[in-house]
Amino acid sequence: MSRIFITSGDVNGIGNELILKFFHSLTRGTDVTYIVIGCRRIFDETAGLLNFKTDDIQTISEEQIEGINSGFYFLDIPAPGLKLDVGHAEKEAGKLSGEAIKTGVGLAVKYGGALVTCPINKYSLHLGGFNYPGHTEFIAELLHTDDYLMILDGGKIKVALVTTHLAIKDVPAALNIPSIVNKGSLLYNSLKQDYGINSPRISVCSLNPHAGDSGLFGDEEDKIIKPAVDKLNGMIKEGHFTGPMPSDTLFTENFLAKTDAYLVMYHDQGLIPLKLLSFGSAVNFTAGLKIVRTSPDHGTAYDIAGKGIADFRSFKNAVEKAKIFLKNRSSILPEL
Repeated sequence: MSRIFITSGDVNGIGNELILKFFHSLTRGTDVTYIVIGCRRIFDETAGLLNFKTDDIQTISEEQIEGINSGFYFLDIPAPGLKLDVGHAEKEAGKLSGEAIKTGVGLAVKYGGALVTCPINKYSLHLGGFNYPGHTEFIAELLHTDDYLMILDGGKIKVALVTTHLAIKDVPAALNIPSIVNKGSLLYNSLKQDYGINSPRISVCSLNPHAGDSGLFGDEEDKIIKPAVDKLNGMIKEGHFTGPMPSDTLFTENFLAKTDAYLVMYHDQGLIPLKLLSFGSAVNFTAGLKIVRTSPDHGTAYDIAGKGIADFRSFKNAVEKAKIFLKNRSSILPEL
C-alpha cells in the first residue's frame, strides 16, 4: 500500500484548495493512503470558505500511521497564533509551512512514502524562521545531501537543470565538467529507476547560440559541455547523450519525438519550452533524493487564493507521478 504525504504549503495561497479539489475528485475505494500535513483548523476554515465538506477526512496522530488503511487522513500541526489571511505573506503561515515540510520529510523517510508539497511563499517562509531559498534546498538539507536534480516533467517534454536559480551572467562560470557529469548521471539514473525507461535518450543543450559555432560565440561547448557529454557516454551501458546541440532546434517536434529528457544549462532555457507545451499541468520532481518528492509547477497564486478558481491539474499530476515513482523504485537502481 502506497503512502503519499502531502504538505499544505502556504495556507494563505491555494495549497489547501488544491488538496480539497483533489480529494473530492477521488473515487472511493482507493488503495493509497493520503496523509495531509498542516493545520486542521485552517484547512476546515478554507473548506468552508470554498463550500467543500471535510467530514470524511479523519484526523490522526503520527502513532496511528502504521495501522491505518487506505483513504484520506489529516495530521494536524496546531498553530494557535495563525489566522487565515488569504493572499498575504504572513509569519505564522510561513512557520506552519516550514514545520509541515520538516514533518513530511521525516515521515516519508520513516515510512517509505512519497512527499508531495503544495506551494510555499519564500518570503513567508523566511518570516517564519526558515531561511531557505526554496523547497528543494530545504528538503535537501533535511536529508543531509546536496546531490539532487530538478526535473520539470510536462509529459510530452522533460527538462533537467544543470544550474537553477542563477543570474544569466553567472551561468558560464558555474558550468564545469564534473557538475554536468553529475547532473547527467542523476538524470540518467532517474529515467531508468523512476520512469522505467530502459535506454534513455538525453539531449544536451548548448550554452551559446549555434553551439558556439566553432568558438565564434563562445568556447564553453568545446571546453566544458562536449567533454562532459563524452564522459557520460563512456560511462553508460544503455542509452545515449546527444550534444551539445543548439537549443533553438532541440525543442522542435522532430527532436521531441526522439528525446526522453533534456539536460539544459540554465533555468529559462528549459522552462520556456516546457511551459509553452505544458503550462498548468507540469510536475516538479526532485530526483536523486532517497525519498520521492514531487510538487506542482506553480506558486501560491495569492492573486486567486480563496476564490475557488485554482486549477488543480498540476497538483493531481504530481500525486500521480509520485505513485508511479514509488512503484518503479521497487526495482534495483542501475547507477552510473
